[in-house]
Amino acid sequence: MPANKDSATLPVTMPNSVEAEQSILCCILRDEAFQAEMIARLHEDDFYQNNHATIFAAMKEINSATHRLGEESKANSVNIASVIDHLRRNGKLAEVGDIDYITRLNDFLPGTANYSEYLDIVIRASKMRKLIRICSDVSQKARSLADAEEAITYAEEEIFKLSQSGSNSGLVSLSDETGKALWQINERFKNPGQFRGIQTGFRRFDRLTNGLHGGELIVLAARPGVGKSALAMNIVEHVAKQGKTVAVFSLEMSNQQLIERLLSSMSTVPLEYIKSGQLPGGAADISKLRVAQETICSTMNLYGNDYANIQPAEITSQCRRLKAQKGLDLVVIDYIQLMSGTGRKDGNRQQEVAEISRALKLLAKDLNIPVIALSQLKRDAEIRNIKGKDGGGSEPVLSDLRESGAIEQDADIVLFIHKDAESADTGKFSLIVAKHRNGETGNLPIYWLGKIVRFVDEDYLTQHHIRLATVQPQPSEQADESVVLDPEFAEEEGTFIADNADIAEDDPKE
Repeated sequence: MPANKDSATLPVTMPNSVEAEQSILCCILRDEAFQAEMIARLHEDDFYQNNHATIFAAMKEINSATHRLGEESKANSVNIASVIDHLRRNGKLAEVGDIDYITRLNDFLPGTANYSEYLDIVIRASKMRKLIRICSDVSQKARSLADAEEAITYAEEEIFKLSQSGSNSGLVSLSDETGKALWQINERFKNPGQFRGIQTGFRRFDRLTNGLHGGELIVLAARPGVGKSALAMNIVEHVAKQGKTVAVFSLEMSNQQLIERLLSSMSTVPLEYIKSGQLPGGAADISKLRVAQETICSTMNLYGNDYANIQPAEITSQCRRLKAQKGLDLVVIDYIQLMSGTGRKDGNRQQEVAEISRALKLLAKDLNIPVIALSQLKRDAEIRNIKGKDGGGSEPVLSDLRESGAIEQDADIVLFIHKDAESADTGKFSLIVAKHRNGETGNLPIYWLGKIVRFVDEDYLTQHHIRLATVQPQPSEQADESVVLDPEFAEEEGTFIADNADIAEDDPKE
């Protein structure tokens, strides 16, 4: 039998299960229906014995190759004959135990029904061996590094990488990854809804993007007072109501302010009444607020940090811990330009923002979650909107992102909230998808219900019987197109709005 590949450097008692490795190789040889899944989930390093790693490598190469059958290309089948042939042609048949050992593997099990159990055992033993190696490396770092925080950060990063299916193994053959990709494509074909991203509650946007996906950095930008924080919290509310876990890092508002916005939006009690304590509905308003509170406490997994001087490394560290302990599905950061960087001595703020942007993209990728980062726009965008400066269009463009072009580069999706100067007295806004790395861009109408700090889309208006109406202007006023509620809906929901009452505000405060 070939020697243990770890025997020269590691104890012979390293976690392993030779029987599970033999079982999984047997399942791959005999079960064509699930061999693509098994091969996609494993790597040679997951096998404790050298001969098993070599046999699996041959299986993976066979699986990634194709042959012509008539007019079509078919994936090569992994079976006892193709594996023996591959190993013989590459001069490795003898080192794995020759034909006799491959034959024994093929007959090792009476059936393959329990392949998932063998798969889990092999992966678990592999992770335990890797964890032991990481602990040895961390021990060395703790002895050699002068900065304790650096050693802790290293330990967190390595352990988190392992928990997310292994540490960086360097360059890999992309041809080897095609098996995993094709398996995922086939799963999407069989069940498209399974791979839909996190829904934001804005249906046209969700259809355009298929939701928010892990690894994406979504930048939501606008000028001050246009509603970035409001829209972000509307998305947070909808995502949390789906049972997802959301972390909000607010550098501008306190956690208390965020909670008041949520309570207003969910209860339909106007925010101004909540802040003043003067509730026209009295006990009825208190009752609605308590219902909203109960929903937040019992069904919504929300976490907040309102520390104003937080740095990207701290955000990353806290998110890693939350994901390990409670899970994590979405991170919202309000907003990029308020964040502290790495303390650059050259005072180059543009480069500092670029480093922050890159750190947020790495956070999204490493934790495999969507990260929504709010951003300011340059004042030029506002001037151009008001005055039509230089004959340019009024809508913001990617170059309007403030302080760094790196934000535009790192973002997978860039959204602008825009209110044209010509419609300054209405509740109608535009949600502009200015960049979409994996799909189409577009301009989507949204509507501002200012008293309850909520943006909604046309589908929401239809679903809740809210209609657009034109309020007759007073002698000194311009005509005002406003969002108003159907009186039956207002009565049914116990809202504060009467028929033909204007619930749009000119300026959604941040």
